[in-house]
Amino acid sequence: MKKYLVLALATMLIAPAIARAQSDAERIRDLEQAVESLAKKEKERAAAEEKTKKLKGTPLRPVSNKGKLEWTSDDKATSFRLTGRAQIDGALFSGDENNNGDALGLRRGRLGFKARVANDWTAEFVIDFAGNATDIKDAYIGYEGFKNTAIQFGQFKTPFGYDALVSSKDIWFIERAYIDTFAPGRRLGLGYFYGADRYSASAALFTQEIGEDVSGLDQGWGWAVRGTWAPIMRSSTRAVHIGAAAISWQPDAAVDGSGTKPPPAYVVEFSSRPEVSKIAKAKYLNTGDLKETDHVEVYGLEFAGVWNAIAWQSEYQKATVDRRASAFNLRDHDFDGWYGQVAYLFNGKREYAADEGLVDRVEPEKKGAWEIALRYSTMDLNDLTPVDPIKGGSAKNYTIGLNYYPTYNIRVMLNWTAVDNDEYAKPKKLYGAIPGDDFNVLQLRVQFAF
Repeated sequence: MKKYLVLALATMLIAPAIARAQSDAERIRDLEQAVESLAKKEKERAAAEEKTKKLKGTPLRPVSNKGKLEWTSDDKATSFRLTGRAQIDGALFSGDENNNGDALGLRRGRLGFKARVANDWTAEFVIDFAGNATDIKDAYIGYEGFKNTAIQFGQFKTPFGYDALVSSKDIWFIERAYIDTFAPGRRLGLGYFYGADRYSASAALFTQEIGEDVSGLDQGWGWAVRGTWAPIMRSSTRAVHIGAAAISWQPDAAVDGSGTKPPPAYVVEFSSRPEVSKIAKAKYLNTGDLKETDHVEVYGLEFAGVWNAIAWQSEYQKATVDRRASAFNLRDHDFDGWYGQVAYLFNGKREYAADEGLVDRVEPEKKGAWEIALRYSTMDLNDLTPVDPIKGGSAKNYTIGLNYYPTYNIRVMLNWTAVDNDEYAKPKKLYGAIPGDDFNVLQLRVQFAF
């Protein structure tokens, strides 16, 4: 009897515990099922959100950096930037015998964009509206998926000429030096650019500029290479640059004569204003049409750098015009030129970009920056061969400049230039055609760029 009582008592004590254990297990199972259900719903919600994001596109957020109008994604893989500049110039001549024409006008009015997609693909498109006409400048697609490398296809600056490669919004003087006339500028083609900590290398195969086309004629082709090295690179503000470049191109497609099938012309020309804004039209140095040209070759040497507040830049270039084999009465011709310039900057800095082989634009301090710049420049377009002499003229220029940078986006420039022309340098009859005219020119530019 006692055994039954003990068993009954044990059963009464254990039964509730077993029931509670079963109840706890059921509750845990229910909780686990609830957690799994919530996780599944969260996964479905995240997938739906990602799908919606893809349908809406990549969100871009505005970025404020040195006055740039730019939007970029959080992962930096996608970006879009508006670019533009307006340059209003004035020129006042003194001591001139020809009709140079004092003038005030819009030198450049540009608007464009730069874009990046999927991290490695880039594009740029820029239009200039100066002179009440539209002119396509940059228009290319690029790929930057390889280390330190950029590949561009479309229209861009050919890699030749230090001064030519510096953006017009960043050049130290209102106009580039004389030898800029040897650089073909922007052309359609394929370019390769490599940049590292102390050196850069670039090459391009190109044809004509957008808009320069004659139906039924083969376009002229060319190539360009440039290499730079910083033998001294203490920092980005204390560096010495040396560089060399070469370029060769055939004349643009053009026709000579009239009729349904006019014969092709093989013509090149070198001409330059006296380092004055394009709003003044007279050109004093001009070779005229060099007919029956097979190709042009130009070689250049560069020496530049920055050392704290001081910066300097210089180039020498020599151009050779090779005539076609059939041009028995014509000769090959050589022309050359060089310049040297130095600047001293107050309350700002310039940095050397070794991967581009260029000194960057001025970054003023909060109170603004001032700069004094000096340049000597010369070019000789004379080649007085016994047969087929070229009397394109030569000139020497002395320029002093004063630049004011109230902000990163605004610049005011004042240049005074003394022009020394030789006896062959003269403008067209429209402007007087008086040779050997020496004069001075005072220029002003107000610039806004972003």
